[in-house]
Amino acid sequence: MKEIRVNNLKKEEKIIYIIKDRFPNLSSSTLYKALRNKDIKVNQKRINNPEYLVKSNDLIQIYINDSLLFGLPKEVNIQYEDDNILVAYKPQGILSNNEDNEQTEPTFEDFVKSVKGNNLKICHRLDRNTSGLIIFSKNNTSYSNLLEAFKEGYITKEYIAYVSGTSFDKTTYHYENYILKDNKLGISRIYNKNLPNSQKIVTDIFVEKVYKQKDYSILRVIIHTGKTHQIRALLSSISHPIIGDPKYGKNEINKKFKKYKQLLYAVKYSFKFPENSKLHYLNNISINLDTNIYTHKL
Repeated sequence: MKEIRVNNLKKEEKIIYIIKDRFPNLSSSTLYKALRNKDIKVNQKRINNPEYLVKSNDLIQIYINDSLLFGLPKEVNIQYEDDNILVAYKPQGILSNNEDNEQTEPTFEDFVKSVKGNNLKICHRLDRNTSGLIIFSKNNTSYSNLLEAFKEGYITKEYIAYVSGTSFDKTTYHYENYILKDNKLGISRIYNKNLPNSQKIVTDIFVEKVYKQKDYSILRVIIHTGKTHQIRALLSSISHPIIGDPKYGKNEINKKFKKYKQLLYAVKYSFKFPENSKLHYLNNISINLDTNIYTHKL
């Protein structure tokens, strides 16, 4: 059983919207079935009406299996594996790992370990609603090598983003900005100068395709720093928000394309480990996400 304490609602809202917002991978059919079976309670009262309106401070209790509630995959989609690392595809809507030790929901790390073994350790993270490649280590040496590599910039991370707008006057852009997180609002803002508590970010953007008629573009993004919401906040700041992004995007754009999960994918990792690293052999390869996963026509 999972609980939602409803907070900060300006007006009453349908229960189905509240639940879908909190559990974006929960299918509508599973949600409606749970309502029909009265497997959802509000303030200890069983509810079967999808139009039921909830208000601030209401307590919603949901009796749905975790695998359905969080949309866990049925198998680990491995994109690369050797004796030292495993690289798997993380779908949208799933936490990468349990960073604060307070989350009670299953994470992608939990799922991969349950299938492939507890010796695996996740080496970085993606936002909940960013899908793509995540690297796991298989031993302590590889783990320490990978952590150092992410810190020192030995790993190049590439993303594909579908963004609103086509107003690009060139195909390559290099940005050096500063990012500052607003902890109260849970968002990050981009600045052109170094403010107190801000962090420098470095980003390269390559315009892959432009669709003038439908007014959207596909960008390849390389981040040289890995700060929270770096890509999402930067693209929004240059008036090209990611389509489907509920936090940094625009509702009218998301409605236009009928996308309510951000179209942002971690698609490629390439390496430049020092020669004395156990993982130096990875310098000869790049690990790519299957293009079928992130190729769309909007």
